Amino acid sequence: MKELVEQIKPIALSYARVFIAASLTLYLAGERDLGALWAAGLASVLPPLVRWLNPNDEGFGRHN
Repeated sequence: MKELVEQIKPIALSYARVFIAASLTLYLAGERDLGALWAAGLASVLPPLVRWLNPNDEGFGRHN
């Protein structure tokens, strides 16, 4: 179980950094609507998630 946590930790931190960066960028641009900030954060994690789901993309560690 500890090995699994150690493997997932860097992935989760990467998604968190992207989420925070997108939300913070929008906030600093003047957006104050929490719904819009959440939407920007969620939208920012979709591209790496799609890459991870693609078994032909060797950059994200999910291979057949």
